[in-house]
Amino acid sequence: MTPIRTVLLVAGREVRQRLRSKLFVWTTVVISVLLVAAALVPTLVQTFTSGAVVADGAQEPVPVAVVGPLDAARAEAITSQLGTVTFEPVDDEAAASALLADADGEVRLAVVDGERVLTAADTGPFGAPNQGRARSIAEALALVDLLEGADATGIADEVLALTPLPVEVIGEQDPAEMVAGMLVANIGVVFIFALLMFYASMIVNGIIEEKGSRVVELLVEAVPVRQLMTGKVLGMGIIAIGQVLTLFVPALTVLVVANRELIPAGLGAQAAMVAVWFVLGFAFYSLLCAALGSLVSRPEEAQAVLTPATMLALAGYFTGFLAIQAPDATWSVIAGWLPPTAPFVMLVRQSLGEATALEVGGSLVLLVLAIVGVALIAARIYEGGILRVGARVRLRDAWRSRTI
Repeated sequence: MTPIRTVLLVAGREVRQRLRSKLFVWTTVVISVLLVAAALVPTLVQTFTSGAVVADGAQEPVPVAVVGPLDAARAEAITSQLGTVTFEPVDDEAAASALLADADGEVRLAVVDGERVLTAADTGPFGAPNQGRARSIAEALALVDLLEGADATGIADEVLALTPLPVEVIGEQDPAEMVAGMLVANIGVVFIFALLMFYASMIVNGIIEEKGSRVVELLVEAVPVRQLMTGKVLGMGIIAIGQVLTLFVPALTVLVVANRELIPAGLGAQAAMVAVWFVLGFAFYSLLCAALGSLVSRPEEAQAVLTPATMLALAGYFTGFLAIQAPDATWSVIAGWLPPTAPFVMLVRQSLGEATALEVGGSLVLLVLAIVGVALIAARIYEGGILRVGARVRLRDAWRSRTI
């Protein structure tokens, strides 16, 4: 059997073991559903704030209290902003205020003698619909006053319906893209760190379980140790990628389909960039953790043995967050080239548009070379510690005297 075939068999075994866990599967499904529900929130907000709709598809009339006379031009201007409107005359401003103050009442807007607009205070989790409608009415009435005359009604309606000209930014980053970059930088650093630590601990716990149950002794009889380690890391990588896709792809699909206008340009490329740095970071840290995990046999020793890898990841995590404030600083540039911190820092610098193509390419090459080097070192340590059960194996002893 070829080494590649052996590695794939070990990886397949690792995947099947994880998928047999009902807790793992159902946790993934539940979180995925919750993320899809969260992606629907902007659509729900828009639905709740855009006015109620009756069963036959027509908009439910919006009641507006009116103090004093309201001519046809102003009435049409209000209707153009709110859709179907029912005007309710009231005697004075005090009566209008009383209607607005009634929390159970339907009247939430009032026009006083064509001079000002009153609105009820907004409540609930869906923004400020009353205040938004009041501002729209106020702008419409001001426009009617400006165009006061025989044709004010028609002209005001046409002006309010005009589509604004597109705005093109020259020489600076689009504000929407800038906000998207900041979000990707902040969320991406947390995302990569949390997932790296989560899956790294799964690798270590899996190794400890196999050592404790003596299953690893049977595996070593049939599979070369280095191929066993490689297959275990590859299998966990497949699980990690599969779980991440299951968690986030449905939610992102719903968000894009239902709220396309909220998605800034270039976000797809930035998401792909996060995926690349996550995969490479996973390879680097999972190999390191596999080597360290082979040194212990008891679960209570797992956290202690992972300290070197955890400290490296924490250094990258905090450096990445600091780089958000100074992505062009010299120390940020240097940290972007160092393999342990590159997945965090270079992600930030790319998201904020501060990294050149040469810097990104060079950092990727160095990280790939570092992964190869860590794989060779990890295999040597793994060979020296995987069959030793009992007391924790010292790193020096595992390196010097391999048992395989």
